[in-house]
Amino acid sequence: MVKKIKISLIALVLTTLIVIFASVYLLLPDRHITIVVNQGATFFSIANQLKENHLILSKRLFLKLVNFKNAGSKLKAGVYTFSCKDTMVTILKELITGSKNSIKFTVPEGSNIKEIAQIISKNIEIDKEKFIKIAAMRNLEGYLMPETYFVVPGMSEEQIIDMMYNEFNKKITADMLQRAKEINMNLKDIVILASIIEKEAVKANERPIISAVFYNRLRKNIRLQSCATVLYAMGINKEKLTIEETKFKSPYNTYLHSGLPPGPICSPGIASIKATLYPARVKSLFFVSKGDGQHLFADTLKEHNKNKQEVSKNK
Repeated sequence: MVKKIKISLIALVLTTLIVIFASVYLLLPDRHITIVVNQGATFFSIANQLKENHLILSKRLFLKLVNFKNAGSKLKAGVYTFSCKDTMVTILKELITGSKNSIKFTVPEGSNIKEIAQIISKNIEIDKEKFIKIAAMRNLEGYLMPETYFVVPGMSEEQIIDMMYNEFNKKITADMLQRAKEINMNLKDIVILASIIEKEAVKANERPIISAVFYNRLRKNIRLQSCATVLYAMGINKEKLTIEETKFKSPYNTYLHSGLPPGPICSPGIASIKATLYPARVKSLFFVSKGDGQHLFADTLKEHNKNKQEVSKNK
C-alpha cells in the first residue's frame, strides 16, 4: 500500500512539473531561427546547430528520435526556419520533408567574384555590384567556396558572402594547414597557386602534374607564364593569348613578373587545393595544351618546343 502511494506521489509530481514546464514554455516569447543544411550534411552536425540555437533540449534525444524514425539518410539540404516552440518531432519531420522556401544555386570551381555575383543574381535578387564591392573589399577572391548552396529570399549580399566564406573555412582542414607548413607555404599562397591550377587544368589527373610544374618553376625562379593570370588581369576569356597580350601591364601578369601573383584569380575547388598541397614528383618545367583538355609536359625547353610543333601539326 505504501509503495503504491509513493508511486502515485511520484507520478503526480512529474505530471505537475510537466504541466508547469509546458505552461511556462507557452508563455515564453516566440523566436524564429534560420539554419542552413548544406549538401552532404549529417544529422549529427545538424543536431549541433539545433542545440546551439536552443531549438532542442538534447542532441542525444534528437539523434535517438532520428534512429527511431529510421531517418538517418533522409536529411534534405535547404534553408529552414524553426520556432523555438517547435517540438523535436516537428523539426525532424520538416528536415526529412524538405524546405519549401529554399532557393538553390551552384557555384562551379574556377569562378571569380564577378562570375559568382552573376550566377547568384540569376537565382535570387541581389545587387551584383554591391556583392562584388563587399567581397573585393574583404579580399575574398579565391575564398568563396565553390559549392551548391541553399538560400532564402531576402538574404543580404553580405550574408551570402559570409555563408560561402564559412564554407571555405569548413573545407580547409587542420591536416591541410599542417601540410602547408610542411611544404613551407602559407594558406594565402596555397589558394593563389590552387586558383591558377584550377584554371589551367582540365583533366583531374593532370592537376598534380601542373602543380609540380609551377613549383619547379618557382624553385628555379622561372616565371610561371600562366595565360590564366593574364586573362584575369585583362578581365576576358579566350582560348589563346597573342604575344602582345602577354605584355599586358598588371601585377597579375606572370609573363612579366616572377613568383606568384598578388592574389587568387578565382575560387579553386578542393581538388585543386589538394593538388597544390600534394604536387606530383616530376621534373617537368613546361606544358602545352593539346586542345582536347590534355597537355604535353616537358622537362627541357627543347622538349617543350618539340611538343609545341607536334600540337601545331595536329591542328
